[in-house]
Amino acid sequence: MRRYPSLFYYLALANFLFFLGNSLYILLPIFLKNLGASESYIGIVNNVDKVFSIIAAVGVGSIMHGRDRIRLLRLGYLILVIAYSSYLFISSLTWMLLAIRIVHGIGFSIAMILGTSIVFDIVSIKDAAEAIGLYGITGAMSNALSPFFGELMLSRGYSHYLIFALSVLLVSLSLGITFIMPRARQHNPSSVRPIRRGSLHLFANPRFLYIVLATIIFGGGFGVIVTYLPNFIRTTTNYNFSYFFIIYISVLIIIRFTFIKSVGLMSRNILLMVVFSIGALMNLFLNYLNSKIILLAVSIMYGITHGVLYPILNTIMVSMVPSHDRGKANALFTASFNGGMMIFALTLGFLIDYAGTYLAAFDVCTVMFILAVVLLAFMTARHGNLDVIDDEVLTVE
Repeated sequence: MRRYPSLFYYLALANFLFFLGNSLYILLPIFLKNLGASESYIGIVNNVDKVFSIIAAVGVGSIMHGRDRIRLLRLGYLILVIAYSSYLFISSLTWMLLAIRIVHGIGFSIAMILGTSIVFDIVSIKDAAEAIGLYGITGAMSNALSPFFGELMLSRGYSHYLIFALSVLLVSLSLGITFIMPRARQHNPSSVRPIRRGSLHLFANPRFLYIVLATIIFGGGFGVIVTYLPNFIRTTTNYNFSYFFIIYISVLIIIRFTFIKSVGLMSRNILLMVVFSIGALMNLFLNYLNSKIILLAVSIMYGITHGVLYPILNTIMVSMVPSHDRGKANALFTASFNGGMMIFALTLGFLIDYAGTYLAAFDVCTVMFILAVVLLAFMTARHGNLDVIDDEVLTVE
């Protein structure tokens, strides 16, 4: 594994603890279901935070230039401490849930964007896919560990409130790490003077728009998984839903430590189309979740899908823009991913209630992942291959 600046490892540890706490909220739909919520209500409450994640993402992308990014990261963790603590006071389906989810979304967006933006700052673009992939392992591991231990705690009779309290402790540790992180300074500053403007000009590159659309679809599929899969497995099978998360994260980690290093030698256009096709098959196979073999298969396929798509789409989007716009591009990636989560989970929650089956949501995701393949094929035919630009990095003092 390539050696990165020490700041990378501080960021990774803080990200791991932050996501351990945040991924405990994969269990939030179960908490809401126990309070009597419908699937459409769960879809709204579980994803209203994405609206403000998107707003915060666009705002952070514009204001981070020239400001201390570690302090902004610290602010994100502080907001999350407040949000996570607030869940301890929820005992019914109340409007306060929406307010808490809004604060949660803002804090999550700031923490997520600043963490990955600093990583992009301290590594070269040619190494960024591997760096973001490895950095992302710290967050992805939590998607296996937190649901597993959370489900175990609930099965032993422990309250959701203990889970909420644990999330507060974990993100508080992340906050503490920001006070001992080494500082970063620009090592090879850009010769181009940045222009003070928003993010919309980035869409002038048509390939950027296609990658944004692909990211929205990918995020939408993830939103459906984390919002509806736990209750789907609990109500239609006798399996533990945490098995899915454990297996998919194990596959993801293997990919990030092995395959992701060879991405630079491949056609990224073809790679994205192949992996989106695997994601489509995964959603299709959920219609036949009647054996542990199928559960294993869909878990492996989603591990491949998430393990490859997240770092590759993120890196491609950032590499398409000038160096002084990379913070904005990274923020737009987070906004696109969260926007997809929100759109799919909100709308498909109503579809599930109308159709009376979770499979309707998974079938829509199958179609949308196929659409992503078509869009990427059209982009390739119309605009050619996706190039990566190598540019300046930061060094750590």
